[in-house]
Amino acid sequence: MEELLLRHAGLPRPVAPRRRLRVVAVALRTRPTSLAVPGLPPAPASPPPLPAQAQAPEPVLPSPPVAADAAAVLLAAGVPPADLRRAAGMCPELLSVPAEAIAAALRFLTEEAGVPEADLPRVLRRRPRLLVSPVAARLRPTLYFLRALGVPDLHRRADLLSFSVEDKLLPRIEFLESLGLPSRAARSMARRFPALFGYGVEGNMRPKAEYLLGAMGRDADELFEFPEYFSYALATRIAPRHEACAARGVRLPLPAMLRPGDAKFRATLAGCVGSTPPRRRSPLWHATWVDDGGGDDHHHHAGAVAKEAAAAV
Repeated sequence: MEELLLRHAGLPRPVAPRRRLRVVAVALRTRPTSLAVPGLPPAPASPPPLPAQAQAPEPVLPSPPVAADAAAVLLAAGVPPADLRRAAGMCPELLSVPAEAIAAALRFLTEEAGVPEADLPRVLRRRPRLLVSPVAARLRPTLYFLRALGVPDLHRRADLLSFSVEDKLLPRIEFLESLGLPSRAARSMARRFPALFGYGVEGNMRPKAEYLLGAMGRDADELFEFPEYFSYALATRIAPRHEACAARGVRLPLPAMLRPGDAKFRATLAGCVGSTPPRRRSPLWHATWVDDGGGDDHHHHAGAVAKEAAAAV
């Protein structure tokens, strides 16, 4: 296979040092999805070739020496060989980016963004595109923007650094402002819940906001108090729970309506009488507003939740 790739690229066989890793880029008809590393089990076989008339043009293969150098840099940074295959599938550009560019991105992450070296494999597993993002044109401007916004613990949110300020970050803030929220409130939401930057405006945020402002009859101030609203599925979480509350004439605060698991939500709803606060013996008084699976770290005292439910009606 390596001989075939070298002949296709018109390159002589590279002479590798004794302990240097040899990496062969496996080119598929659509996009590379794996790196073949000696000593590891091969990636699953590709599907049968399409008929000649339906085949796409042959992609340009990356230079094997470039791919080998990139893999050597990543292995030296502590990235497991199995993660190299996954990273190449998620970000095929890794096979053709010079090793110097990858090394510069790694230095930026550790020296400027404050990512501990021990956390690099985890960060790159989540967002391999960080390695092919130019430091001066993308990573550093985004870091400065997020710092100016006041996003805390950026070393834990390094995956945000590959986002474009102009194309990704600012449009989310501008969308929140278009809902009637002041600029300071919109920026506060993004600062408290940076995951907002990862949600699509048209496919995620707009339908959920329109449902809240329309069908639910609520206002944008509730989004300011609970920006995590955008993290819940509209069809399977938000709409069914709103409809269940509406059927009983109950209006719960967004955290109380969305955070609990199904069993706890049903128990909470059963303890409500109309739109009044729940009875003292109902589960609502003793509930902590977290998922049954423990996926949320915010705990609220039941008495405060009951007061909020009373104030919302």
